[in-house]
Amino acid sequence: MELHAESLLEKFNLTDEVVVKTIALGRLILQFGNTNRSSFHADGVTPESDTDHTVMLGIIACAFADVFKPELNRGRIAQFALIHDLVEVYTGDVNTIAVNEKELSHKEEEERKSLERIKTEFGGVYPWIHTTIEEYESQTSAEARFVKTIDKAMPAITHALNGCASLHNQGFIKENLIGHVNEKDARLLASCAADQREAMVLRTILIKKFLENY
Repeated sequence: MELHAESLLEKFNLTDEVVVKTIALGRLILQFGNTNRSSFHADGVTPESDTDHTVMLGIIACAFADVFKPELNRGRIAQFALIHDLVEVYTGDVNTIAVNEKELSHKEEEERKSLERIKTEFGGVYPWIHTTIEEYESQTSAEARFVKTIDKAMPAITHALNGCASLHNQGFIKENLIGHVNEKDARLLASCAADQREAMVLRTILIKKFLENY
């Protein structure tokens, strides 16, 4: 059956704006893929991109929840994982291993501005994007808290795979690194991880794994 673009546009209300915004959204995602993190691939050289991290988090979070948190909605987990770092397309990734309160506050403010920009650019056509980010950031659902906690376990995987290349490059000594980990654990347990014991146990085990050979 031959499909005519004009008749489809009319039938499904696919306006010119929808087409333009869809192409713009594609550009945004490609930019997202060019946003690099401070971590590396297993070769210890190739930077891990935000899309590398996003896919890793989404698959691991869903797989882990299937076994250890089956009561959670894996569809929502996947959605939160997909958008959890999208604001970084405009802010860049910020290394939070040794971040202080002032730096953390600045990071949050910049990400708030980025979210407003995304909302302005796409909210009229694709409101799912900003509303899902907002729901994730509100941390009101168990799925959102689960994803945020699992997210904080992901760097330990790349560290284990590449021999802690990025940590060595940043000059961390083991004792200081352990101190930063403990501080981060305390912040997590006081917020998103308070009811996410399984995810925190995974984080602890993964961190212990890469610290063994640090």
